[in-house]
Amino acid sequence: MTPTSFVIVADRGSLKAYRVDETPTRGPSLQLVQAFNLTDAHGKLIDKVTDLAGRFPVTDGAGAHRGAASIAERTQLENETDRRIYKQLADQIAKIVSENGTEGWSFAAPSEIHSAIVDLLPGRVRDRIVEHVKSDLVKVEPAKLPNHFRSLRPI
Repeated sequence: MTPTSFVIVADRGSLKAYRVDETPTRGPSLQLVQAFNLTDAHGKLIDKVTDLAGRFPVTDGAGAHRGAASIAERTQLENETDRRIYKQLADQIAKIVSENGTEGWSFAAPSEIHSAIVDLLPGRVRDRIVEHVKSDLVKVEPAKLPNHFRSLRPI
């Protein structure tokens, strides 16, 4: 089995890459190498676009319009925004893995986006993934991250 030399954790709006340093007495130690935030992933769609087309008024059933309008369905713009965010995350991961010459690396992302990101990775990067963790670990402190990866636990 290829050892994990890198751990990358991501969520919809950010990514953190850690180098795994083995210490003889305390096990693996993680050192933050890069942190990356996507501004497109933050905020609401309504705050980013001004077009009100496709929005339906909220009524009380009597036909009177009251308050804000609601969006009836998930729009193609939201789907496209998600696709672009996942592509940016995949590109950043590929860059980090390629620049650092890692042999094996572990990847964690929430289950809703994990496979979408992995599918967008180039084959040479995707094939070197040692462990997949479908969990949001971006806000977990580095000292506690090894507990979430089997490849980093002592045997």
